[in-house]
Amino acid sequence: MMDCNSVMVLFALLGCSYAGTISKCDVVKALRAESVPDSDLRDWLCLVEHESSFRYELEHVNSDKSIDYGIFQLNNKYWCDRPTPVDTSKCWKFNTCGCTDTCTSLIDSDISNDAKCAVQVKNCNDFDEWYGWRDHCANVQSSEYDFSDC
Repeated sequence: MMDCNSVMVLFALLGCSYAGTISKCDVVKALRAESVPDSDLRDWLCLVEHESSFRYELEHVNSDKSIDYGIFQLNNKYWCDRPTPVDTSKCWKFNTCGCTDTCTSLIDSDISNDAKCAVQVKNCNDFDEWYGWRDHCANVQSSEYDFSDC
């Protein structure tokens, strides 16, 4: 039988385990705002699951000391904190200068700018930029990534 202190600790731990996460429907909403077709949403949801587990505050340090940020794990070497704002309508400019967002702007609960940058990456380079997608999500058809309730 648990005493009151044990119950309080348990609730505190449960609350922390969900800190910094966002819902599947929030991701769908942000991607739809960027005109992502519904036919691509399963791939996106699988990508987010395998890159960040829906944690928008996630920062992952890579072996080359670069850092992946946020729910889509956008890398500071390529996609954020780039020196020159650019017109990203051309892929070569986008691939040179990235999204023009600060990396710290990718780890807050507002994922609209994250979605915009991630969609630009996908539109220029497809999903192959993400190891999580390449290793787990190519041609995903799983009902696990159903978004019909969003």
